[in-house]
Amino acid sequence: MSLLGLDKLPMSPAETFAQTDRLAGQTTQPVAVNASTPTSPAGPAQPDTQAMGERLQLLLGSRFEVLRAVAVGGMATIFQLRHRLHHGRFVAKVLHPDLAARPGGLRSFRSEAIHAARLGAHPNAVPIFDFGELDGLFFMLMPFLEGEDLDQVLHRSGPLPRAEALHLVAQISSLLSHAEAAGIVHCDITPGNIRLDTFGRYRLLDFGISRSVSVRDRLRDEPLAGGTPLYASPEQLQGRPADVRSDLYSLGTVFAEALTGTPLFHGASMADIKRRHLEGDWKLPPMLKEDDPLARLLRSLLAVDPAHRLNSAFELSGILDAMGYARPEFRTAQHMAAISSVTAEPARRRLSI
Repeated sequence: MSLLGLDKLPMSPAETFAQTDRLAGQTTQPVAVNASTPTSPAGPAQPDTQAMGERLQLLLGSRFEVLRAVAVGGMATIFQLRHRLHHGRFVAKVLHPDLAARPGGLRSFRSEAIHAARLGAHPNAVPIFDFGELDGLFFMLMPFLEGEDLDQVLHRSGPLPRAEALHLVAQISSLLSHAEAAGIVHCDITPGNIRLDTFGRYRLLDFGISRSVSVRDRLRDEPLAGGTPLYASPEQLQGRPADVRSDLYSLGTVFAEALTGTPLFHGASMADIKRRHLEGDWKLPPMLKEDDPLARLLRSLLAVDPAHRLNSAFELSGILDAMGYARPEFRTAQHMAAISSVTAEPARRRLSI
């Protein structure tokens, strides 16, 4: 789910909020806070965004003004906020009240907040500022960041240049390395869950079905939540246990789509798409030759059997580093001490003059 606003200049506010984000892997629709969302005759009742906005205002009113609901999805509603003192903009993701009443829904929402917060310091993640509850209303508070989702970028501009597609994979691989070290699997890497911000950083969003894993989880018969069918790994589609290799598979499908502008797996039905994943029925993007290093990389990411894929996001980052697309991974205390010793001496010289 994309958590960020879409007010990228030179768009007007009306144009901005007409292009809303995704929630829980589903296309969302913009709504106003001062208007209730009607019940759809073809589906379940939609949340009353006016009531949710009013309750959120009671919870945050001393510091924030609730401006509007910018997106509604299957699990939550996104509200744009403005700080009353410095006027900075934020967003609040609010769990739908009917899901909050279900133990599984609330548990997933809390897990999302915990996982996103643990990874939030990484430059390719989105930090969680707060998690709260008032009379059954659960919310997460995050920054409002300008940008555009990758699926929108591809729809508007077509395929990414080869170098830019590699930058995309290197940045997401860096975050996945951080997540792997923390024992977190995202489970739903898609172009709609990757945001290109205005500083050129690709941000991985929506940890709504993420889970904590360990090495032992590879040996346990514990099903993993299914992701978006176009990008889900074979083990996810079969309800089998999975780990970081599943995220690497999904990243491979995104990488191929970034190179071509169209999904790698497509078909006449969901059953056909699933079959293609399970049989490895896909073709190399036409710009890649069989002996191209990127062709070999894609085959290693998209192997049907997880045992035949890359074993770790760190391994992927190492391959990309060897190709000239490195991303800083982690700074240890020793790294920071070395940096401090280098920068302190010129400062001392300046002060002694």
